[in-house]
Amino acid sequence: MTVLIGDQAPDFSLVDADGNPHTLEQHKGRKVMLSFYRSAACPFCNYAIDELQGRYKKLAWAVKLDVIAVFQSPTEKIDDFILKSRQMTTTEFPFVLLSDEQLMAFGDYQVKENRRKSVFGFLSGHRASKDCEEYYAEFTKKNNIDNEIFVDRNPSDFLIDEKGVIIDIFRANTMTEHISVDRINSFLLFGKSPRQLNATRSERRSFFRKSSSRNDASQRQLNATR
Repeated sequence: MTVLIGDQAPDFSLVDADGNPHTLEQHKGRKVMLSFYRSAACPFCNYAIDELQGRYKKLAWAVKLDVIAVFQSPTEKIDDFILKSRQMTTTEFPFVLLSDEQLMAFGDYQVKENRRKSVFGFLSGHRASKDCEEYYAEFTKKNNIDNEIFVDRNPSDFLIDEKGVIIDIFRANTMTEHISVDRINSFLLFGKSPRQLNATRSERRSFFRKSSSRNDASQRQLNATR
């Protein structure tokens, strides 16, 4: 069954780099961004994590949003490539980082497959931003990247409200795509996706136009009786 906006978000139980279990249920009462990444050793995933960290601090999202990042990697890879490379621990890192080696949560949320089965296959057919390409070159040079990055999923992001209802979904078509800041801000400020907001505004405009038409018609009838 496809997971859709308005559905109750499927719960899961996954472990962090310290082996501690985490469930989505633990975050009830908080707004959540649930993001699925490929590999902790993937340069593009690390680039996206750094980008998100910068936005998280700059926009003061921490008080409003719990970010959960799920990787196909084992816990030791998350520790090595995400935490130790940034000289941080699980408690110091601003996001919850979880391992899903069995792809249970990936399957429950129908995270899309990537037809180009590797990072290198992607690079042969697409151009990333200059910053992203430079990050990729530096990351691969600095780290001993192994075949774990040869995986077949594109990123996906789910915005989930305090009641566990999915408000917005972004399913990437390439390895470098993630949900936009505008969509996250819309979720945090209004509890709706931009599409829902636009629909609400259209309904309001339609309501006021109809109300205005009814008032004009009433006024014409009143004038006619005088």
